[in-house]
Amino acid sequence: MGLAKLLEVDASRVHVDFAGLNHMVYGLDVYLDGVSVMDRVLELVTDPEKQITMENIAALNWEPDFIRGLRAIPCPYHRYYYKTREMLEEEKEASVEKGTRAEVVKQLENDLFELYKDPNLDIKPPQLEKRGGAYYSDAACSLITSIYNNKGDIQPVNTRNNGTIASLPHDSAVEVNCIITKEGPKPIAVGDLPVPVRGLVQQIKSFERTTIEAAVTGDYHKALLAMTINPLVPSDKVAKQILDEMLEAHKEYLPQFFKKVEK
Repeated sequence: MGLAKLLEVDASRVHVDFAGLNHMVYGLDVYLDGVSVMDRVLELVTDPEKQITMENIAALNWEPDFIRGLRAIPCPYHRYYYKTREMLEEEKEASVEKGTRAEVVKQLENDLFELYKDPNLDIKPPQLEKRGGAYYSDAACSLITSIYNNKGDIQPVNTRNNGTIASLPHDSAVEVNCIITKEGPKPIAVGDLPVPVRGLVQQIKSFERTTIEAAVTGDYHKALLAMTINPLVPSDKVAKQILDEMLEAHKEYLPQFFKKVEK
């Protein structure tokens, strides 16, 4: 949707080769009427007046030379990884002015639930526009109709890897283009991710898998390792501080970590 707007064409004419993970997906190539326009798009996404982002993510400009070197279209969430310091400062300022993201969303949802109590509500509440997640409903309906009608069209979805991305374990969840059928998604092979994006994707997948192992087993050391692996956590010391605070705050819901804690 965003790239079609950049190109000033109908979305039906644009195809993007997506590959990566949920909230960490890259556009590896962009086609207009079947012809690659990647070079043109790479220049457009660095235009300060045409930044692609979401309601809940600051539209910090990309460095043109960085995007040319990356040679991939980052998703809005990549700003947290490639512009960590700037995003942190932006979020700190926003928290002073209107509260943290969590506080803002909590208030919005409280307001929305109050509105939803009215059975006569027949318009989309304006609060939804501030919540983020625009076009999710369109994407969901498109996927539902494709599954039900066995359309066999191509959509990016999250599915089991099974070798689709050679750079990741077969049993990993990945976000890739799939042919959508009534039997489920049929992933389109990607092969190895390009070197410029491979490392970050693998690091996040390592974080995810280690987190899952820690959650299932209640292994404190694995949880600390997972927290430290995450590129947004600056050190093992900070990771331990965060982990200990979160475990204590949510002790009621995480009994597996308190059966036998050996720090």
